[in-house]
Amino acid sequence: MDQKVRLKPEEIKIIKEAATLLFGEEIEIYIFGSRADLNKKGGDIDIYIESKNQIKLEDILNFYCILEKKGIERKVDLLVKDPTKRDKEIYQIAKNTGVKI
Repeated sequence: MDQKVRLKPEEIKIIKEAATLLFGEEIEIYIFGSRADLNKKGGDIDIYIESKNQIKLEDILNFYCILEKKGIERKVDLLVKDPTKRDKEIYQIAKNTGVKI
């Protein structure tokens, strides 16, 4: 498998499983920022999640907890777009520059 983002396969699996568990099946997950650039080093994990369903704050907090409990030690920045949020430029930037996982 070609490496598209600077994350270990296990980290990608943890992110996808936690997101699906908490936010449902109808989501798209993107890694953006420095982790989406194979030529950079270091950096936090920038995640953009787009959902067709409303996402509760409680589920966002639980997402962070699951990632930490499962061993993701890097800082995680999470952007969430759901039908209750108006469109912002940052959502398009994250989606257009990110790598879908």
